[in-house]
Amino acid sequence: MKLRILLIFLFFNFTTSLFSQETAKPMTNTEIERNVSIMDIEGKEYENVKVTLKSISPDYFISDIYRVKVTIVDVNGKIVWKKTLKNVYLYVFSSGQIQVGKPNFDKIVIYKNDYSGTFTGKIREKEGIY
Repeated sequence: MKLRILLIFLFFNFTTSLFSQETAKPMTNTEIERNVSIMDIEGKEYENVKVTLKSISPDYFISDIYRVKVTIVDVNGKIVWKKTLKNVYLYVFSSGQIQVGKPNFDKIVIYKNDYSGTFTGKIREKEGIY
């Protein structure tokens, strides 16, 4: 009897932790700004930049493609990188991490450092299988 209770307890404990992984739905018609301390764009690093991410939903009249506009501006106000990514989604997680991409592949990742509280980002648009 004790063995059955122990096995049931272990089974519920295992399945609860297995299915409690964090998921997020794509955000639509949203604009997010982050001050990023280090941004890696295809191997080239920029420091102290402002990243603006704007999610655009399709209107199904002109276009039926989800898009995300990305603008990266440095301290002097100069535009470092500006691009509209098509067929991608904007995800924001409770940990502060922001991802732009498809559900199983991300093109842009901005995450918060645990110790310093600053944001670090990486753009890897050309990597991956298309």
